[in-house]
Amino acid sequence: GGYRMVHEDDMYHVKRLTMSALGMENIIDQACGSTASHAASRGIPRIVIGNRNGTRRLLGAHRISELLQDELELPYRPPVFLLEKTKLDQQVHALSNIDILLTPHGAMLTLTPFLPRCSSVIEVVPRSYPLGGYFSTLAALSGVNHSFVYLGADIQKEYDPAISVHSQLKARDVMLCAPAQALVEAVRIQVNQWRRCCEFAG
Repeated sequence: GGYRMVHEDDMYHVKRLTMSALGMENIIDQACGSTASHAASRGIPRIVIGNRNGTRRLLGAHRISELLQDELELPYRPPVFLLEKTKLDQQVHALSNIDILLTPHGAMLTLTPFLPRCSSVIEVVPRSYPLGGYFSTLAALSGVNHSFVYLGADIQKEYDPAISVHSQLKARDVMLCAPAQALVEAVRIQVNQWRRCCEFAG
């Protein structure tokens, strides 16, 4: 499973055409704080928690944000936001100003192509839910680093492809109670990855 493109740079052209149509030409190719008006221009990534209103809501998101600020010694508290009731141009603009996105598995990840270069997305996956590879391939095609935090013990053993669609939907629709420290460490890894990428990008 996953997304497929005919040409290697097709996703970049989708991003460029969409952002140009929305009047965002000046930020299409930004990376590592190239717009110079935010923390990333000082070597500090812009970390955001994208949450959901309904199913698969990440519980304790604001507490996780506090831990991220404390443990990563950030000069700001990572914002927690919802995109479900915002317009496309607002969604694209928001994603284009995020370096590390921590978010539950869901439709928000279809906006991955609009993240800037050197960015990362961390997908929080419910127990017994198939990862599928959809968003990891989309991230790869978009030049975005993808990782995930699985909320079960063993993703291979706990997912049964023979179970009914109803059971799959039930696994998908739970609220997500993730171990905060595991999320912090996942973000820490991506912060280091972002810094290495930015050094390479110059």
